Amino acid sequence: MAPLHAVVVSFPAQGHVNPLMNFAELLGMRGFFITFVTTEWMDERLLKAASKDAAARDRDVAERGLQFRFLSIPDGLPPEHGRTADLGGLLLATQKLGAVLEGVLTKENRSVPPITCIVSDSFLACTAQVAANLGVPRVIFWTCCTAYSIAQTNANFLLSQGYIPVKEDDLKSRDKLITCLPGKIPPVRPTDIVSFYREQHVNEEIYGAFLHESRFQNVGDYVLVNTFEELEGGKEAQLGLSINGCPALAIGPVSLPNFLEGRNSMYSIWKEDKTCLQWLDSQEKGSVLYVSFGSIAVKSEKQLHELALGLEATGYPFLWALRFDIVEGKSVELPEGFRERTRDRALLVSWTHQLQVLSHPSVGGFLTHSGWNSTLEAISLGVPMIGWPYFSDQFINCRFSKDIWKVGLDFEGVDADEYKLVTKEEVKKTMRYMMEGFISKEIRENVSILKEAATKAVTEGGSSYVNFNRFVEDMQNMSKSRV
Repeated sequence: MAPLHAVVVSFPAQGHVNPLMNFAELLGMRGFFITFVTTEWMDERLLKAASKDAAARDRDVAERGLQFRFLSIPDGLPPEHGRTADLGGLLLATQKLGAVLEGVLTKENRSVPPITCIVSDSFLACTAQVAANLGVPRVIFWTCCTAYSIAQTNANFLLSQGYIPVKEDDLKSRDKLITCLPGKIPPVRPTDIVSFYREQHVNEEIYGAFLHESRFQNVGDYVLVNTFEELEGGKEAQLGLSINGCPALAIGPVSLPNFLEGRNSMYSIWKEDKTCLQWLDSQEKGSVLYVSFGSIAVKSEKQLHELALGLEATGYPFLWALRFDIVEGKSVELPEGFRERTRDRALLVSWTHQLQVLSHPSVGGFLTHSGWNSTLEAISLGVPMIGWPYFSDQFINCRFSKDIWKVGLDFEGVDADEYKLVTKEEVKKTMRYMMEGFISKEIRENVSILKEAATKAVTEGGSSYVNFNRFVEDMQNMSKSRV
């Protein structure tokens, strides 16, 4: 009997490829044949960062006993386009990829098992028609938390109720709550809604693209979320994403099973610096601040200087993953003498293997952009956070980390204005709260409890383990019913 065949299609961004590849590997270990699809630009970046060619990657996967093939499709953008630096343009481009994707799958599908399902990134509206044309189920995969996913899926409803676009006065209010969303989730504030819907900084291109995506996030046969029930309201929370009664299941953290079993399954568009692990070995337990703002977030030069001086003022050792492009349109220039003054207690690298860093006993806190992958990884590995959101879903991740799960802190006012200057004094004060004293003790206890819950969720008998098995069985049954 031919194996089940899942076509996994990722939005071309670091924070989407990584969880979808981890999920694809988990399916592969259950006997699925996997076709992993992303854009040519993204595939080239992944191979370059791994210092491999496509043939070497195929050999590595085969040696692990997985049946994988990688397909890349053109995104239709010129070579000089900034891709994730111009998210609106990238979203509009991906919305036009349906015919290309369908053509590639039809052409390349003759020598592989029949397609069982298309597992689509939730931000790829084009896959809805492709799945319908091919007559296979569309599985929507959310790389975001449940609460954000529900808000985004219902964006057009929120528009009809006057919550979108989000007005500046509503951003400043701590009392206004949105309680009309489905699913068992905490009340959502206007600041929690995706930042691209904010009236004060609205970009019409991105605004329209996100509303368009929302319409197709309600078109599918199955919904999966990279989270775990113990973190987000149990099974009732995910039901808010159900489409016409279809299953909606929490199956995360998808990166954790591979990591716990020693498989290196981080997929990055940046080359990792491995020297940082040796440096961490030389530091005291729980003493190091880890700083990383993901693959897209940018800061002004003035803000970067305030951050650097704040880190210096804390007196703590720190590991800073400092991308060369973090200052938009300029090369990175740190305050004069900063590197020399901090060289005995600081290490600056371009990129890290984040799971390895967060799991290191020397790391005592994490200053993060509050992307969902980073948030979930920190929780899974028991590391308290300071959130500094930049855009999109990062604001709700940051607020829930601080107010709902109580595993982190934030900088006052950034939730209502992402361009607010955070001073070196604020950086120093907040980092000390995280590393020392009563507040630090409380959030460390909370994140330790959730770390244990995350590990339990993905191991045999746990909620995500059971939900993943249910998905596999449902795909097997759907496949049989179509024969």
